Amino acid sequence: MPLPGGERRQPEINAIFGNDDVDVDTGNYILNVIHWRRQSGALIDVGLRFSGEIEVTQQQALQALEYVRSQLPDVDEAGHGEEWVKEEEERLRKEIEARAVKLRLYKATEEDVAEQEYEDTEESQQGTEAGRQKTGQSVLQATRKANETEYELFKQEQEEAKKRAELNAVAAQRGPLELLGGVQPGLSGAEIPSQLTYKGNFGISIRPPAAQAFLGKPRAKPAYIKYYEEKATIIKENVVPQMSNIARLGPSFLMLLLVLAGCWYLHENYTPPPTSARLWPDTPPAAATLWGITGLLAVSFFLGRLPPLWKTYNKYMTCSPAYPYALSLIGACFRHDSIYHLASNVITLWLFGLFLHEEVGRGTFLAIYLASGVTGTYTSLVYNVLRKQWMVYILGASNSVLGVTAAICTLRPTGSIEIFGYKIPVYAWMYLALISATETAAAFRALKTTLDHAGHVGGIIAGGAAAFALRYQAAQNRSGGEESVAQMVRRDAKEVADELKREAKEADLV
Repeated sequence: MPLPGGERRQPEINAIFGNDDVDVDTGNYILNVIHWRRQSGALIDVGLRFSGEIEVTQQQALQALEYVRSQLPDVDEAGHGEEWVKEEEERLRKEIEARAVKLRLYKATEEDVAEQEYEDTEESQQGTEAGRQKTGQSVLQATRKANETEYELFKQEQEEAKKRAELNAVAAQRGPLELLGGVQPGLSGAEIPSQLTYKGNFGISIRPPAAQAFLGKPRAKPAYIKYYEEKATIIKENVVPQMSNIARLGPSFLMLLLVLAGCWYLHENYTPPPTSARLWPDTPPAAATLWGITGLLAVSFFLGRLPPLWKTYNKYMTCSPAYPYALSLIGACFRHDSIYHLASNVITLWLFGLFLHEEVGRGTFLAIYLASGVTGTYTSLVYNVLRKQWMVYILGASNSVLGVTAAICTLRPTGSIEIFGYKIPVYAWMYLALISATETAAAFRALKTTLDHAGHVGGIIAGGAAAFALRYQAAQNRSGGEESVAQMVRRDAKEVADELKREAKEADLV
């Protein structure tokens, strides 16, 4: 029977039992059993004894009882214990009586037999013609009989509803794992409807479930895993640190400005090395750059699996709104916790990153990649801090990847989208508009998903703004500084309109 409020976490378990020798599974198991014994009244009979494979000391059971009593002080343990004693007495009496009859230790006397026969005769005549001839049936008796019939129907409906509720409780709640041999009481009267065995065409058989099921022994974590988990916990207490929004966002904002300044410097001053100085001279520069980023992300993924590095990853490779570190603004762009997350970002990076690298070169590409990542991470941080969403964490290269995607779509708005050699009949600007609208709508609606929609919007804006600045710089160089931003936008819009007209004419000819 779970405690109100759900299962307790490891810091709470440590506080209850006074040390870290009890893991979270065993601790919740002890609390649930003690809670059930208080509610059912079994505490007066079983006490604090635990049987089975799990070793529970008397001190641990007493600490669990004190904690449960502090959480639920209004439970009438004495009253529940009296009900438990009555039920046990009735159960034992029936067992002894049945055993005595079976062993033929009890035999009724002649007086008892005669009295029973007389009572049976009288009862058999009640409601018959002979019985009615003696007393007759009044209006009160008829009304009482009708009420009794109605009550029996109502009682039968209640029993059926109780059985359905008990069956649902088996699937919805976890009862005590162990009580006097591990039998879970309270469900003995439930009747599970029988099911026929069905055998399909491929030899697959579907059979009814087993009548009884037992939960296995909680699997204890190794001691070194518990040590590194405790060491990697940044917020020791289960309380959000009391900090102002400026304290949470200010240091990260300064780090954002510093990274953006470094990206600008990289864009303006990077000089490609000569072919003779390259590590892989036969590999195209774009592929070499993407292979380097892919390798860095893969190494970061595998290093995150090492327990000694968990604390470092939680501090500097994960951005948490509850207690953010400024350096995590950069580190979060290179951490992935699942192979699916890593693979999806790497595949998208290769699909769009090659084209952007060919357009702008290595220095500008790396500047856009890193600037989009940190901008998206900071956008997500601001979004979650203002909405007071403390129980989230920000990580992944999706902000950088979407920034690269937005940059190439902005540089070549009328270009086509190709995936593994297959051309998709959608212009680049259409694809950019679609993903931008989708991510923005999801962020504003605050959809409860595992995707960081606010960070994606920030990455798209950063990548698109960087590409727009490159287009404007190219237009200024081409026109000698005479073309304004409005003129460039009108020219781009005219190019898009002309391309749409050309496509329409080709469709009419076909």
